[in-house]
Amino acid sequence: MRTKRMVFGALAIVLLAACSNDENETMIDNTGNRATFSASIGWQVQTRAFDQMWNDNDKIGISGKTGDKTYTNVAYFTANGGKSGSFSVVTPGEEIYYQDNEPVTFTAYYPWEEALKEGTFIETDTWGQADQKSFDYLWSQAIGSKGTPNVAFSFNHVMTKVVLTIKKGADVSLDEVKAAVMTLEGFEHTGKFDVTTGETTTYAGTTVMWNFANNSDNENYNAPVVVDETAQTVTYTLIMFPQKFDKKLPIHADLTGKQTFKAELDFTEANKKAGDENPENKWVEGRQYNLSVTLHKTKITVDGCEIVQWENVDGGDFKAE
Repeated sequence: MRTKRMVFGALAIVLLAACSNDENETMIDNTGNRATFSASIGWQVQTRAFDQMWNDNDKIGISGKTGDKTYTNVAYFTANGGKSGSFSVVTPGEEIYYQDNEPVTFTAYYPWEEALKEGTFIETDTWGQADQKSFDYLWSQAIGSKGTPNVAFSFNHVMTKVVLTIKKGADVSLDEVKAAVMTLEGFEHTGKFDVTTGETTTYAGTTVMWNFANNSDNENYNAPVVVDETAQTVTYTLIMFPQKFDKKLPIHADLTGKQTFKAELDFTEANKKAGDENPENKWVEGRQYNLSVTLHKTKITVDGCEIVQWENVDGGDFKAE
């Protein structure tokens, strides 16, 4: 399944060629022609698992063509972090320079990957949620020129975030919620991110019984977790490929030493409330779906789905007996 990106304004898509050291060797010894880069995160969205800040040494890959010179996947990093980062070239001598007075459309993505597949894309498996920072992909285009040398990227998320807040219900303790083995299935977990277009594509292969919480067999599958002792909740954050579903997604909870219970998730109503003209049961790129799940001794209840894009939209109710 492919997810297409919409680029606002008259921004041309810049196609990236395969990485070549020869492309980036020539440098004009004139700092007045040097392009400078800054970046912020669009939509005021949380960018890592839990925050919206650039971290020190975060790297982005920048490409563009100015005059007869093509810059491909040049690595820039931020040393100061923060919400809006200023980026510097990783390897001195590989700075990007304007070759003439014409405006240049630059493409950037995060996180930077040195060896792109076929020079254009990154592959990943979203089962490995413990390392989700490596596939929380961001993408942007922006224009710069000699007259306005600073290129200000505003990055958007190309993946989908699903946040599951697990609550304790009747006759269930917080310790039991913490220890519950949570399972999700019915989605495609592998795919690729095309850094030239910002599109994602999933590979065929539907997930069956993927344990994303308290997985003792493969701890890399365990999603980031936050325990709120005051609210008596446990929250898991998942980063997934955008995709459409043919049927509802089963979610299971296994209370240690007790019965396993099941509910089903459908995102159609939530997408409708988000303003989709033809809402479908799917994960939409750049959206965060907040679900509240309550564990009881005899059942699970999914108490609605709220979308943040980044306005709040109430979702429906799902129950399992």
